[in-house]
Amino acid sequence: IGNGELARQLSNEGLKNIFGLDIDDYLSNENRGFVKEFKTADLSCEKIPWQDGSFEIATAWCVLPHLENPHFFVREISRVLKPGGLFILSIPHVLSKASLNYFGKYGDFPRYLASTNHITVFTPGSFKNLVRNFKVVNMEYMIDNRIFSGAKGGLRKSLFGILCSNSVTKRYINKLWGYNQIWILSKETKCQQ
Repeated sequence: IGNGELARQLSNEGLKNIFGLDIDDYLSNENRGFVKEFKTADLSCEKIPWQDGSFEIATAWCVLPHLENPHFFVREISRVLKPGGLFILSIPHVLSKASLNYFGKYGDFPRYLASTNHITVFTPGSFKNLVRNFKVVNMEYMIDNRIFSGAKGGLRKSLFGILCSNSVTKRYINKLWGYNQIWILSKETKCQQ
C-alpha cells in the first residue's frame, strides 16, 4: 500500500472498503483514513493475513520485483481472492527500447541496479508461468513522459501523434517505449496445468 496514495485515489473514485498490506507501515497520516484495515507481512514468505476468498480485487503496484519468492505471493493472492476476482499488478517492462538500450550499454537493467531493491526480473515466459492460474483480462504499458523532452522527445511526440491514430501501431509504440506493464488478471475457478 506504500504511502496510501492509491487508497486515496480509489476512495475518491467511490471505493470505500479498502484494505492495505505492506512489509512495513509506510502509510502516511493523511492517507491512513482511506484504509479500512492495515496489516504488515513479508510477502515473500508470510501468509496474507486475511481469510480465503476475502476480496474481489487485489492490487500490487511494483511489488513482485521486490520479492524473493513472488510465486508464494501470487499463490496467496489467489487464495484471498474470490473466484473470478481481479488481480491488478504492475511490473517493470525489461524489454522496452530504453531498458534494452541501457542493458546494451551498461550490462544491467536500469530498474535493477544495486542501488535499488528490485531483485526479481520477469521475462515474458517467467511471468506467464508465475500467473498461470489466472486468466489475462488485459495488459497495458505505461509511458514515461520524459521520453518526450528535449529535441528527440519533440520528434517522438510528433511521431506518436501521427502513428497512434491506428490502434495496432499505438500498441506497438507503447510496447516499444513503455517502462511498466499493467496486468489485469482474473482468478480462474480451477487450477490449470
